[in-house]
Amino acid sequence: MYDFDKVVDRRGTSSIKWNFQNSFGQQSGLLPFWIADTDFATVPEIQEALQKRCDHPIIGYSDPLPSVYEAIQGWWDRRHGWKPQTDWMLLSYGVVTAIFFTLDAVVPKGEKVLVFTPVYDPFFAAVQNSGHQMVDCPLDHKDNYYTINWELLEKQLAGGVRAVVFCNPHNPIGRVWTAEEMKRLADLCVKYDVYLLSDEIHADFGLVRPYTTAGKFPELYQKLVVYTAISKSFNMAGLGSSCMIIPNPELKQKIQEAYDSRWMFGPSDLAFTAMEAAYNHGDQWMDEQCRYLMENVKIVNEFAAEKLPKVQVTTHEGTFLMWLDMTCFGKTSGELTTILAKEYGIALGDGRHYGEQAEGFMRLNIGCTHDTLRKGLEQLARFYADYMK
Repeated sequence: MYDFDKVVDRRGTSSIKWNFQNSFGQQSGLLPFWIADTDFATVPEIQEALQKRCDHPIIGYSDPLPSVYEAIQGWWDRRHGWKPQTDWMLLSYGVVTAIFFTLDAVVPKGEKVLVFTPVYDPFFAAVQNSGHQMVDCPLDHKDNYYTINWELLEKQLAGGVRAVVFCNPHNPIGRVWTAEEMKRLADLCVKYDVYLLSDEIHADFGLVRPYTTAGKFPELYQKLVVYTAISKSFNMAGLGSSCMIIPNPELKQKIQEAYDSRWMFGPSDLAFTAMEAAYNHGDQWMDEQCRYLMENVKIVNEFAAEKLPKVQVTTHEGTFLMWLDMTCFGKTSGELTTILAKEYGIALGDGRHYGEQAEGFMRLNIGCTHDTLRKGLEQLARFYADYMK
């Protein structure tokens, strides 16, 4: 029903991905596979709802109608088998902002906050800028697959960690944590009385197995916050919206007060409009998008096996971001980024941003048409032929 092969020309717009490529040494012109938005036209009902809302001549200060919360609740119930209560929800501008304010509200300054690396690098800023000490629990990496080092994790939790910032599905490595892994993490958080801040913005991209939300573990509810948004699922990052799901009313109140004390307001009325339309009308579009992304995963895996045999592609389970081990070239991620941009016209994500152990890795955004992806891969093959001696 939806045409994900259709090219949507984003050149000449305010798109950072296509038109503000300054970090690669030029304004534009590179084939972009870096920043994490897709090139797919969003759900038509979202566009229609936004257009209808803009027909009203006033967009003033706004709070979400009950129907917005009900749409969020319905989506989680249908898609993920968890029906959070609407009064658990607190809407925010974005997930990283929400994590920052959560840490600011509930974890005393100077205390330890744990992250699993390699991980989405704004986590580092959220922890450090909120005045906390970051504890790195590196994921184990073997046979192109990542797992949690449970022995190290328990040791670190026992050493005074107050909160865990978790990513599920995990950006950039593409893991969708199993129900068994989630249960084990939940048990440890309860054992050591630790907050679990679960970034589930990629929840709808569990491509190879059912995704398990931290919300399915009631034993966590006293110290759990789940973060979600329409930005990745429906390609709406520019609207700046997210939802925190906080089962503990006292915890929710503390986070709300942290926002209020800084005069930080929630998303705009346009974001409320988009959220309601997305969660009420986006099921089929989301299903088709995931099938299309699985085809892109297959394209990458088959291409790499044939033309990039020494590049190791991490086993991909979820998100539209693939993780490439390019240490075979003997170059830093920064050097790889520069060469690929200047000599081959493609922009990939510098893996070193996600943790020290990710040096020589690169992140590849596959949220694009098959044709665009193939063009980028052909440029990678040219690079491989020139530099793999």
